[in-house]
Amino acid sequence: MEKIEQTVLDIEKLVVEVFLMIQHEFGTEYDNRLSSNQQMILYLIGRQEVHYVKDLSYHMNVSASAVSQMLSKLEQMKLVKREPDESNRRTVPFVLDSEGLLLLEHMEQTRQMIMKKYLTKIPEDDLEHFRTVYEKLRNIMLEEQEGRTR
Repeated sequence: MEKIEQTVLDIEKLVVEVFLMIQHEFGTEYDNRLSSNQQMILYLIGRQEVHYVKDLSYHMNVSASAVSQMLSKLEQMKLVKREPDESNRRTVPFVLDSEGLLLLEHMEQTRQMIMKKYLTKIPEDDLEHFRTVYEKLRNIMLEEQEGRTR
């Protein structure tokens, strides 16, 4: 195996390990009140302005029926609500209800607290480099995605 291939495998393993540790710490904060997919729906609706089932399904890479089921549960919990679209009555966008907004803000504060707890222990120069590399990775991925959708 070439050195670059081994480095890529090592990075992949580390990314997965770090993600799982953060996800576990973040998840225990909510006593399993919401699944990670339900949390993602709140984030997509509240911060990315993704309001329709088919768009949520695309971003989450799950079926529209699974998204509909999750939205129904979130609606029962008074975290999201349907808001009629006056310009197109056939589609019904979802928005965060007041409880959903509060929970999303709390989730973001928790996530920031967790990240700050660990990232502030890394030297500032390393953090700057880490951010630069992550930005490059994100930009490469965005370019690849745009190339596929053309």
